[in-house]
Amino acid sequence: MILVHRLRGEPMLINEDLIESIESTPDTVLTLVDGRKIVIADPPQMVVDRARAYRASVLAATDELRSRGQGGEVLLFPVADSEVSDTSVAQAETNAGSQPSGRRSGGGDR
Repeated sequence: MILVHRLRGEPMLINEDLIESIESTPDTVLTLVDGRKIVIADPPQMVVDRARAYRASVLAATDELRSRGQGGEVLLFPVADSEVSDTSVAQAETNAGSQPSGRRSGGGDR
């Protein structure tokens, strides 16, 4: 997420992966992948710089986790692929089944 500001100055966080295009007309207009348009006060180059810095920070954090060997536990999920063996799918389902589901065990819907 990157920080941008609406025309009145209110801060707003936006998922930079959803930005399709940036226009300067003279206000900066962000067009999102779903067609929505958001008018912001920040200049286009600032949005680009923030998006670039965000992506660089994600890549740096990923590289740091890999180099420390502390990526955490790797969870395997079943994949619809002919190369996946039945035992790996069964193992993934067993691991997933041992986790709490987050649902209530009793009672009806409210």
